[in-house]
Amino acid sequence: MDTEVAKLIESLSMLDERTMKVEFHEEIMLDLDAITLVDKCCDEFVAGRRLKRLIIAGKNTQITKEARIYGQEKSRQLKDMVIAEAVVVNSLPQKMVANFYFAFIKEFYPARFFTDVEKAKEWLLQY
Repeated sequence: MDTEVAKLIESLSMLDERTMKVEFHEEIMLDLDAITLVDKCCDEFVAGRRLKRLIIAGKNTQITKEARIYGQEKSRQLKDMVIAEAVVVNSLPQKMVANFYFAFIKEFYPARFFTDVEKAKEWLLQY
């Protein structure tokens, strides 16, 4: 992971052979430049594999409108590559963003937000 991406992502790993975990740092702002860096890093990491995704938002991490729009479009492109996606949030603003995001991507793959990492992992097990 390059140094710019490392400022955004705390960890990028595989939970098992079919589940990628992306954990963001706390107190960051994901703008369009940041989200495209993260996206490129994740694309390289998965190397074309069809996987489940566990995304853990850092406390007080925020995302700009432009980055959200980019994420929605990217989800459309990844519809055949993502089995299911669980997003762990820590605040009401993050929940609101997640609800908006999921309303857009629900036709592409199963997605749900959680406030507990273990519950998110349990939910992903069904896929």
